[in-house]
Amino acid sequence: MAWYLVFWRNRSTATVVPAASASQARSRTQRKQKKGYGAIVAARRANPQDSRLIRHGVCVSRRRDGSSPTFGSARSKARARRQRSAYRHWL
Repeated sequence: MAWYLVFWRNRSTATVVPAASASQARSRTQRKQKKGYGAIVAARRANPQDSRLIRHGVCVSRRRDGSSPTFGSARSKARARRQRSAYRHWL
């Protein structure tokens, strides 16, 4: 059984679920849907690096474009942090 990343319309990161196929991943994830998540928009098989991390119990999050909010260069993380800080007063 493989690991799948299932993406929601209103969430920036995916739900991780073990499944044999993408359709099975969608149906299994449907049970974990919470209010405000929106509809399921995609189910993709996790890449080998993510699968290894998931098996070791590490929390893996991916955006729909394949990028990760967890991994990245120090510069890209700092840029994202500055951008979030610029809009924090709106929250």
